[in-house]
Amino acid sequence: MPEFAHVGQLFNSSASVDLTEDEAEYCVAVVKHIFPEHIIFQFTIKNTMEEQQLEDVEVHMDMGDAPGCVVEARVKADVIKYGQPGVAFACVKRPQAIGSVFIKASKLLFKMKEVDSNTGEVYEEEAEEEYPLDELEVSTSDYCKATDVADFRRTWEATTADNDLTEEFRLERQKSIADTVQALVTALGMEPCEKSATVSAAARTHRLLLAGVFIGGKQTLVRADLRMAQTAGVEMKVMIRSDDLEISEAVLEAISS
Repeated sequence: MPEFAHVGQLFNSSASVDLTEDEAEYCVAVVKHIFPEHIIFQFTIKNTMEEQQLEDVEVHMDMGDAPGCVVEARVKADVIKYGQPGVAFACVKRPQAIGSVFIKASKLLFKMKEVDSNTGEVYEEEAEEEYPLDELEVSTSDYCKATDVADFRRTWEATTADNDLTEEFRLERQKSIADTVQALVTALGMEPCEKSATVSAAARTHRLLLAGVFIGGKQTLVRADLRMAQTAGVEMKVMIRSDDLEISEAVLEAISS
């Protein structure tokens, strides 16, 4: 698209995330495309109202709670008929720092025309409408490509230790090591290495090894030692090793939150 020709090479695309309930009048899902200095949000919109046609459809995002983010361009979906999905886009200049960004006030804007369900005739009269959407998050994991390494120990030793960060956690809400491992993998978007995501249900201790490449080509590794606490929850010691200190800090923040 010419509106987005300036954003450069795509680094990563997220999974689709729903911004409405399944039974909503207008179902909206988003995919986040990460570029060197931009994020392109691709919104897929489905009109479930048989007697309506939507026109000039776009998603408005209020960046008041997202410092450093600026909407540079939007592309509307021209027409969305009943049962047929349409696609709208927004291009956002993102902050240089990697970390979670919450866009709390988003809404669907469109012109609605009534449709005769028997004949399919679209009436000319239109009304401007808006429809609220759920909070949208760009997380640390969106900036990471999960990348396996054949020999974790060798890769660890070959990566600079200058940016190492180590932290200990007591996770009182976690009921098992297996649940904790899955939560870490999801939060960071990194690849479990050497089958370390596989955990016995009865495991009392475990070591999780994660690898990924963050935007800018920064190799990042995480080593997490977990054990069941004597009373309740899981105790965890995490060491992060990365080519870039800011990425180590962003990964630690993602784990802490």
